[in-house]
Amino acid sequence: MVQIYIGHLPTRTDTPEKQLAGFARVSLKPGERETVTVEIDRRKLSYWDESRNRWVTPTGKVPVYVGRSAADIKLAGSIPVT
Repeated sequence: MVQIYIGHLPTRTDTPEKQLAGFARVSLKPGERETVTVEIDRRKLSYWDESRNRWVTPTGKVPVYVGRSAADIKLAGSIPVT
């Protein structure tokens, strides 16, 4: 299994350090490789703003982590949110 996590959103509002954004089940034998695409729902890149009473998607770079679990991250990077 491959899990995708996103990190703190680019906002002053406190957001989780890592939250599960998506996953895919993949079975590979040792030495095999496969390209996997995992779509991230836009709401995963948003937070609930109580003062506006709605979801807000901040713009900027969002950290992305890939691994078998939150404790076993193998890749890290970022994605731009516009």
